[in-house]
Amino acid sequence: MRKLTLGLLATSMLTFTAAAAEAPAPLDVVLRPHASGGLADRMDVELHIAHPGVAAGQPLLRMPTTIVSTPTAGYDASAIVARDDKGPLPLAMADEAPTPTGTYRHYDVGRATVGDVVVRYGTPPRAVSVATRNGPLFDLRQQADGLMGAGVYFMALPAGEQPYRISLKWDLSGMPKGARGIWSLGEGDQSTVAPAELLAFSFYATGSVKSVPEEAKGNFGLYWLVQPPFDMNDLSTGIQRLYGYMAHFFKDDGAPYRVFIRANPYPAGGGTALARSFMFGYGVDGTTASSDTQMLLAHEMTHNWPKLDGGEHAATAWYTEGMAEYYSVVLALRAGVIDQAKFLRVVNDRASGYYTNPHVALSNTQAGAKFWSDARAQRVPYGRGFMYLARVDAEIRAKSGGTRSLDDLALEVLERQRSGEKVGLEQWVAMVVRELGEPARQEYEDMVAGKLIEPAPTGFAPCYRAVKAPQRPFDLGYDEMRLGVVADLRADSPAAQAGLKEGDVVVRSSPKQALMDDPTKQMEITVKRDGQERSFTYLPRGQAVTSWHWERVPGVEDSACHL
Repeated sequence: MRKLTLGLLATSMLTFTAAAAEAPAPLDVVLRPHASGGLADRMDVELHIAHPGVAAGQPLLRMPTTIVSTPTAGYDASAIVARDDKGPLPLAMADEAPTPTGTYRHYDVGRATVGDVVVRYGTPPRAVSVATRNGPLFDLRQQADGLMGAGVYFMALPAGEQPYRISLKWDLSGMPKGARGIWSLGEGDQSTVAPAELLAFSFYATGSVKSVPEEAKGNFGLYWLVQPPFDMNDLSTGIQRLYGYMAHFFKDDGAPYRVFIRANPYPAGGGTALARSFMFGYGVDGTTASSDTQMLLAHEMTHNWPKLDGGEHAATAWYTEGMAEYYSVVLALRAGVIDQAKFLRVVNDRASGYYTNPHVALSNTQAGAKFWSDARAQRVPYGRGFMYLARVDAEIRAKSGGTRSLDDLALEVLERQRSGEKVGLEQWVAMVVRELGEPARQEYEDMVAGKLIEPAPTGFAPCYRAVKAPQRPFDLGYDEMRLGVVADLRADSPAAQAGLKEGDVVVRSSPKQALMDDPTKQMEITVKRDGQERSFTYLPRGQAVTSWHWERVPGVEDSACHL
């Protein structure tokens, strides 16, 4: 799995202020990580909820048992100890109906609460191995001597959407000397005003955490427990520069941002964006979700800003992911973080990912139904959104004679949202129709329905032009989110035809990203079957499909490339 952005919800939660509600109630949180033999083995949580006033039989707490295919601690009611001013508070649990993103459990009180409520519970980190299915970085995992993960894995929180005056403290007395405690919003004790769900959709790290800068003071930092196979100082310098440029562009100067990095025990990476933060994992071979860690982080940082209100995730993912794909590369170019040559490589990679996706013709709704079972369907809104928005940008520039662009629409959406307006799909359509006339409505509907998007003739002009050329789509042949074992093998795939079988345990294989980047590269894979190792070679590509890519227009200087 490449990346997930359910955390946009958490990012938007940070817009709450004390003025958004009258005197938000306090919610005090204490995190108590525990270590045995020098290794962190548990995370305990204590909540102090001020006067919740919950009636008998109503939910006090809520958490998912699974979220986008990832299991959580999913506590039994007996594992949660609750007390109020009257004494022990009995809890009963009930699971809600599953949704496309997961299953939630709520914990109902056996009697009406009296006064403040104190809740305690805890969990060990999730046990993972080479056979673990890759997915969102929501689980709490042991890393070196510490722990790293998202709150959604281990936190049962007050039900409801009302904002609280959240105070979060770390009790590190059960950890080795020198242990640190970091939250998405900062290191050590922190406070904010937001719904309780913000605590779930943000990241936590504890133990002998390393960081850049070393003391991680200020509004930007990178954090890890296991030393990554990257130059962290170089990565931090480039990303911090780009983040500052992005924050200025989106009129959010000084906004904080933190990046958490962890190691996976299997040969796959991935990433998840949550509240003002991002976590990415890298595989045992050093692979991340992308061959370009810089652009991966650029994409995720962009998620701090563009979003649409309302609607199912599948209906708006083209905007959140498409905007992140578009502005991560365009703003990186404007900021001078990448040059024109890299810009061209990145936009062509994104175009290729769109045209060669076997699910390119699915509607947004149809693709959304497969998001968490098929990594290829999950990629649909990335490529579709990028190609659609690049086309809209070119059309607006052409229509306005270069005086307006996609920038104007992206910033207008943000400005209206910051003033309290809900801006969703209906408002977006009205905006593009205002700019381009009624044909823009049909163009939008075609995009939603899965009609193939062709580049606008003036897209990325005058420096680049779109060229039609066939491509063979990447086809690994089995579940791309579980690279330690051959699972869900498709009988008609090159992998099956080469001799791989369902259940083969992967001993070693060519890096997936290298295979995706080079259409001529053969997969070389060794598996264990019936106690014996067997090796296979195949070209992980399907039949050629229609596609476009951009090429540089000869004779046009970089100074003319006003992107």
